Amino acid sequence: MGEIRYLATRDLLKEDVVERIVAAARANAGLWLMVKERAVEKRVIKAELERRGADAKDLDRLFPTGLTPTIAELADELVSTMFGNCPPEIGSRIQSALIEAAESELDGGSAQPQQ
Repeated sequence: MGEIRYLATRDLLKEDVVERIVAAARANAGLWLMVKERAVEKRVIKAELERRGADAKDLDRLFPTGLTPTIAELADELVSTMFGNCPPEIGSRIQSALIEAAESELDGGSAQPQQ
């Protein structure tokens, strides 16, 4: 296994590091499939909430279970594997970047990051 190294929180905030994390997710077919499944799940839930005239506060009542592992768990595991830790303040940024990249691909966007 490759060397796992610690990066300071400030390093994880750099855009090129976020892009590397997304690229690593894309390179792992099984992980990337799970990320895309979470993006589809998000779309389905949003559409169903709109159809029912509900909002986010009704989410737990209408959808008591979701796919597992969650996008938060996937992001945490990926970042921890790559860098040795995943500070909580970074997790949401990585989750958003993963979901955004997956949605772009699902919408017919580039399957690979722009260079």
